[in-house]
Amino acid sequence: MMGYGTLAETLDALEGAVSQGPYLAGDSFTAADLYVGAHINFGLQFGTLEKRPAFVGYGEHLAKRPAAVRARKSTTR
Repeated sequence: MMGYGTLAETLDALEGAVSQGPYLAGDSFTAADLYVGAHINFGLQFGTLEKRPAFVGYGEHLAKRPAAVRARKSTTR
């Protein structure tokens, strides 16, 4: 717990980060979005992360990116 505080504080900080704009670095999609988005979507999908509106919205926003849509299409052929 010394490294990050409580789970509630960590989730609040994560919620604040994904609520600031379309991506973690503002208007630009970065590797941070890929990494954090994968963890958020995994947590939402398997119920290990509470379904806060900010998490759901961020995950949905990333899933709608053209590159994400193309990637899903290429794996379902």
